[in-house]
Amino acid sequence: MKAIDTHCHLSHTLKRGIKLNTILEHAQRNNVIAIIDSPVYITDYLQSIRFHKRYSDKIFVTLGAPPANYHELDIDKVISNIKEHAEKGDIVGVGEVGIDYYWVKQQSIRTKQHETFKRFIELATELNLPLTIHSRDAEKESVDVLSIAETPVIMHSFSGDVETALECVDRGYYISIPTAVTSRKKHQRLAEAVPLENLITETDSPYLSPFPDRKRNEPANVIYAVKEIAKIKELPETDVAEVTTKNAIKIFNLEI
Repeated sequence: MKAIDTHCHLSHTLKRGIKLNTILEHAQRNNVIAIIDSPVYITDYLQSIRFHKRYSDKIFVTLGAPPANYHELDIDKVISNIKEHAEKGDIVGVGEVGIDYYWVKQQSIRTKQHETFKRFIELATELNLPLTIHSRDAEKESVDVLSIAETPVIMHSFSGDVETALECVDRGYYISIPTAVTSRKKHQRLAEAVPLENLITETDSPYLSPFPDRKRNEPANVIYAVKEIAKIKELPETDVAEVTTKNAIKIFNLEI
């Protein structure tokens, strides 16, 4: 069976002592046919683009910015960079972007997040690219703002309640199930409730490991999300892999 890791952070994984060639070898061994790298900071953009140019049929890139840090960033510069790379055909999406209430408690900064998030949604519409959404502890608020979105939406590592997830489904959004679904009940509930046709898989590596000891995560491990979804839904693993892979290819218009 084949699988796609729709969201990871290669720069962070490399900093933890694993080489890119090793990451790709492990991914190939597990039939992970594509990796979508989402650098968090503008300083990592060029490295990710270089990875894509070097492995254009394996590594793809979305560009965004961390919502908890919007108030510290030059958002005009971030948007300008994303536009530049989109015009060159370097990226397949905008993200991760969104709202984060886990790290941000101050109301004035939360308001800034909402304003900036709207700018990124408008940017994705302008560029005709899908949005990858970070919504930690702000799932309902993020979905409310997304009412203006006119492009495909991926709720990255979604941790909201089932009701909000099904509202996303009604809008045609996709829920991305991370490798931590092997142990986290909230992701298991979502994997059960959301139709397979609206699911994709991710690692968010080097975070959200599928293993009990929480050791370093990597794109090859996305197959554990596939396996757990299949177990929860009582479906063949091959069926889950096929549908989630097709979903990812369609959403991001991947040429693989």
